[in-house]
Amino acid sequence: MDRKNISFQINEEECKIYAIYNGVIIGDIFFVKINNDKLMISETEIESEYKNQNIELYMVQEIIKMARDTNRKIISICPYISNILITHPEFDDVRMLNHSR
Repeated sequence: MDRKNISFQINEEECKIYAIYNGVIIGDIFFVKINNDKLMISETEIESEYKNQNIELYMVQEIIKMARDTNRKIISICPYISNILITHPEFDDVRMLNHSR
């Protein structure tokens, strides 16, 4: 699925980023703000018919933008998101732990 067909909504009260396609939520990432300098990603959900279409990557790109805009680092306890963070060197500046690729 092409990223330009998806909109993203950050709900800071719920601590979620939503991916929306044709007015329907197709995925979300749950995050927690830790102090003023960190975001922890704890969970991601994608509707089954949208799996393997890079939706998780697109949502990570949105949370990366949020982290950069607020000068925060990202910690992930979600294995899938951790893998995305580790395998994309363009996220190194906000990834809290630098694991080898």
